[in-house]
Amino acid sequence: MKTRMIIVLIALTLVAIVGCKKKAETLPQEEVSEAITTYAPLPTFKEVFRVLDQLQVKDISAAIPSTLYKAKQEEVRNAFSLGLLTADATLAAKGRNKTRLADISAQMMNLTTLIGLESEVNQMGADIKSLIEKENWTELETALDVHKKKVEDKLWDSESYDNYTLMLMGGWVEAANRVAWLLKQNYKVERTQVLDQKGTFNSLLGNLKQIKTEHIVNQPEFKEALALVEKVKAVIDADNNKTYTAAQLDEIIKLTDQVKAAFQK
Repeated sequence: MKTRMIIVLIALTLVAIVGCKKKAETLPQEEVSEAITTYAPLPTFKEVFRVLDQLQVKDISAAIPSTLYKAKQEEVRNAFSLGLLTADATLAAKGRNKTRLADISAQMMNLTTLIGLESEVNQMGADIKSLIEKENWTELETALDVHKKKVEDKLWDSESYDNYTLMLMGGWVEAANRVAWLLKQNYKVERTQVLDQKGTFNSLLGNLKQIKTEHIVNQPEFKEALALVEKVKAVIDADNNKTYTAAQLDEIIKLTDQVKAAFQK
């Protein structure tokens, strides 16, 4: 009896497998491709900020942009700006620059409404303000990391992949820009290995190309930024044993500056 039941179960399983296979074969190729297409989660831009541990606080502080990054209030620009300013905030914390960090934090809180992050970013701002007053720099850096992850997780978990990608683009563009600038100030070829971020920029570019929302992809500024990120990736891919020349650093700085300028139009 048991043998007969086992045979029946095996037969039913085989029928189910064959049925599923036939159903998959009848799906249009486009639907199959769309089903397996996913956005790639990106690593934190702190990967490229590791080089800051080799630098003096005053040198790091000098790399904080003298002008606060601002663009007109619009969803695409707000998401990009929030990522960029998060990178600047990390830089300001490592550079122990209270004034610039307070300004950056205040600007970040102005960007939340259009991208649904009021609670997360406002809490970040409150925590940063408290820690600045105490000059608790170590805890402040940790708090920035924690809040940054909360913001990214909120966008990812809510399937707001477009804004997730735009925000991560802002962070990585600014991190690459500022680190390349710092490396140029006292060029040592071995330090440039930190910019060997091929996998990250490959995933970033892939995510950007998956954005299909019309009000984003139809913006000339987005198209310009997308083309520029592709050029940045090409420079990073053209390494010499995972290092970069001073001329390549100049190219990264120029291209990332142009991405930033595109979203300010």
